[in-house]
Amino acid sequence: MSQILVVEDDRPTHALLVTLVRRCGRDSWSAFDGASALRTIRSEPLDGMLLDLLLPNVNGFEILREVKSTVPDLLGKTLVVTAASESTYRDCEEIRYVRGLFRKPFDVQGLEDEILQMLKVDAQVPPLERARTGGAMRLKIG
Repeated sequence: MSQILVVEDDRPTHALLVTLVRRCGRDSWSAFDGASALRTIRSEPLDGMLLDLLLPNVNGFEILREVKSTVPDLLGKTLVVTAASESTYRDCEEIRYVRGLFRKPFDVQGLEDEILQMLKVDAQVPPLERARTGGAMRLKIG
């Protein structure tokens, strides 16, 4: 069974994201702060991640940098779900390699559809290559 890491410090949003993962037929790991997320990333095989950028103690940008250097395939299976403004993340190099970015408040059905698509991605195509061809990022605002 696929394991998806849900990294979100807001409890109601976290519960919603876990529910979406379960509706997609997957189990989830939970992290409510960046340090917990990094521990899980380092110790568990993951098939995807839903990541907030604005987190306590270690932010999502730091998580993305670590993922890029240690498990780069996970970047292409990461959906960022954040309230951060575009000016906050536009200079983040790693954001270019994530599967998608959803701004809060987000379209629940759209995010669920993207989770399902993310789980179907051809594992033979590295995420950094998908990013160069333009297929890795989908920006959803509103």
